[in-house]
Formats: sequence, structure tokens, C-alpha cells
Amino acid sequence: MCTNVPSVPSAEDEVFAALRRRLVREAVAALPGRCPQLVTALAEDPPPTYRELSERLGMPRGSIGPTRSRCLACLRTLLHTERHV
Repeated sequence: MCTNVPSVPSAEDEVFAALRRRLVREAVAALPGRCPQLVTALAEDPPPTYRELSERLGMPRGSIGPTRSRCLACLRTLLHTERHV
């Protein structure tokens, strides 16, 4: 038996992946304040440096980490709530 054959996602897997992406995009858009811009920027590949984020978002570098933490906590709450609707 060949074990090196990559698995191909099923149509059902692709539908669920698309649904998850849509739910995350909607939750990010629903975040308060600068959170949507910050979370979106942090998801870039490669993610920008805190210096770049500071310049782009007009935020002090020292506030990016704490703001990131609050935004991600809020995002987790929104996504958790969405799953139970």
C-alpha cells in the first residue's frame, strides 16, 4: 500500500473550510475599534513588524501587543458565540 499519496479534501471538507473562513472574516469585521485592521495585518504572510504596524495604524509600538491580546480575546469570544448559535 502506498502511504505517500497526499490526501485530497472531500467536497464536504472544502465546504466546511469555506464556512470557517467566512465566519472568521465576519467575526474580524465585527471587532471594535482598530481590531479589524490589526488582526487582518497580523494575518499577513509574512506578518508586519511592530514598527510597520505602528506606522500603518498610527499606534505606539508599546500598545500593539496589549491591543493584539484584547482583540484576539474578543475574536475568540465572538467565534465561540457563533458556534453555539
